[in-house]
Amino acid sequence: MPKGWIELNQHIKKILKKDLQRNISIIGFIENYPLSKVYQNGNSWLVLGKSDHLWAYISSADRSELIDLLAQAKEQTKYFASVEDWMKEIIENEYSLDWELTTDRFIFPATTKIEQPVRQVNPLKKSAAHYIYQNSDYQQFTSIAYINQRIATGLSAGIIAEDKLIAWGLTHDDNALGFLHVLPEYRGLGYAHDISRYLIQAKRKNNQPVFVNVEPTNLKSKSLSQKIGFVFDRKISWLKIR
Repeated sequence: MPKGWIELNQHIKKILKKDLQRNISIIGFIENYPLSKVYQNGNSWLVLGKSDHLWAYISSADRSELIDLLAQAKEQTKYFASVEDWMKEIIENEYSLDWELTTDRFIFPATTKIEQPVRQVNPLKKSAAHYIYQNSDYQQFTSIAYINQRIATGLSAGIIAEDKLIAWGLTHDDNALGFLHVLPEYRGLGYAHDISRYLIQAKRKNNQPVFVNVEPTNLKSKSLSQKIGFVFDRKISWLKIR
């Protein structure tokens, strides 16, 4: 990436960190991927960068500024990430949606202690990507290539039992914890806790804030997150427009 873009990335990150909780997702994405285009209006930003798709991330607290940004970036991409509810309403007024994935964002406070995993947990191997995809409930929203990419460049965790991978988790392109999964026959035994503990500790070693996105109807995952110490932040969505 050209030096000027590196400096721009750092400049935007510095600004966004003034409201870290609101911008936690866009900051994580900027840390992982070079930006292809940047739009600014007042105190609002819309940035474009490519992981599995060309994603538009928005930082804004002003309705009129966001409407102007969407006009500037019109037809640049079909994919919008980490969209707050009031932003989604504006986007839906401009475009029809192909699909949306809505989640509750939970943040793990920096002051909250986390226990060590009980079992042996290790980073995942790239060869696990196809297996993880086959067992995913979100095949519509992901791909083997994306999982492969995240294993290679992000944090990951897996537990082996009876010579097979039975539990795992990754970090997404915005550094959120994700893909937490335990095979059905091994659930209720604490494996999800161990994967979560491992990833939280790994993120803290990297001095990265810890957060996770959970579908509102996934009551088991929400309960697990809250038991570990995560605190609800806000509702956010990923959108693909037509």
